[in-house]
Amino acid sequence: MVYLTRRTGIMISCYYNIKRLIRVSVGSLDEDMLELKRQLVHLINGSAITAAVFVLKPVIGLLVLAPLLVALVLLFFAPRLWPDLRIANHLMYHFERRKDIVEFPFRGAIFYGLGIIAPIVLLDRNHGCAVILVLSVGDAFSNLVGRRYGRVRIGHRSIEGSAGFFVTSWAAASLLVSPSHAFVLAFTGAVIELFGVWDDNLSIPLGLSILAKFFL
Repeated sequence: MVYLTRRTGIMISCYYNIKRLIRVSVGSLDEDMLELKRQLVHLINGSAITAAVFVLKPVIGLLVLAPLLVALVLLFFAPRLWPDLRIANHLMYHFERRKDIVEFPFRGAIFYGLGIIAPIVLLDRNHGCAVILVLSVGDAFSNLVGRRYGRVRIGHRSIEGSAGFFVTSWAAASLLVSPSHAFVLAFTGAVIELFGVWDDNLSIPLGLSILAKFFL
């Protein structure tokens, strides 16, 4: 009887341990899929915004900011004024980190939009677009590479992720500015991303805009 009781206890313990392991594994997979979707949207939207600014800024000047400002207002107020709005809830469910849905809906998108105002206003077309590409391409690949291959950690970042940031953003920025300027922008962006204390979507474009404005 004691043997059966002990064996039953072991089986129950194994069952709950396996169940807990499955729950953790599924949660990890869900988180990885969420981050993959977020970074793909980050990359695609950033590239589209870069193309729009590159084409339209010489034609309409700073009026190119108008759609961005409208989008920022909608992103900020929609979940607060219309919490049952289907499209907003759909976007939050599929692309927002769970803590941000509660604390600050569309936080990443709003900070990104605020951040890229600086290069659009302060810099010439090519350098402004290069900064937006460094942010969009580098930040996306930093996350994806860091999550998959990151081993050497500095805080919650990794050297491997920062290397991914640097290589991909240097290649992207070189399409618009000289390779030497692209190198400086990409390297500085990677350093800010690795050691920065602010949100990357603000600190990277602000820091690179100041650098490009006064030193490039």
